[in-house]
Amino acid sequence: MISMEDDLWTLLNILENNTRRELLKMLANYDSYALELSKAMGISQQAINKQLDILEKIGLVSASGIIPSSLGAPRKIYKSQGFSTIIIDYSKNFMGIKKLDIEYENKVDLPDLNISLIKKLNDINNAINDIEKKRTELLAIKDKIIEKLKTAADKYDDFCRKVIRSFLENLDISRTSKETGVPEYVVNEIITKFTSE
Repeated sequence: MISMEDDLWTLLNILENNTRRELLKMLANYDSYALELSKAMGISQQAINKQLDILEKIGLVSASGIIPSSLGAPRKIYKSQGFSTIIIDYSKNFMGIKKLDIEYENKVDLPDLNISLIKKLNDINNAINDIEKKRTELLAIKDKIIEKLKTAADKYDDFCRKVIRSFLENLDISRTSKETGVPEYVVNEIITKFTSE
């Protein structure tokens, strides 16, 4: 069974390719077909088809229809989908990766004038920057807490230390049990003892 984390690493590997990223950017602006994308990017149609297949398998593009062609077979139209934010935290004491889908269902009242839309966009960018700054401050505190907890775990034997460190990554008894192969009740006993000291 593939874990969500494995899926995210697969997604990152796919997005690492410049051609695929360019395809996604283009398809975010307009639906298109392989030949048109090939001409726009200066890459063979065969190469574009290969990259579109990869993007379609992971759910970042989908076929949205077919248009007839006077030059041959009908052309498959592609559109982008699967919009999300990917967050990677990499610090001295932990590493985490998560994907947050962008929800488009929320109704938002937007102003009619372009100047007002530009101001709204600027306000949103500033708010996102403030959230990101606060998030990095919290991550630094989290890192220091984990470092202190890891130091506290050093007095335990290798087996218990492994369980404690695994638990610190996810704070979930069940997940720690699966990742370490240690029964849940044993994980619970170790963590209970650790947290009571």
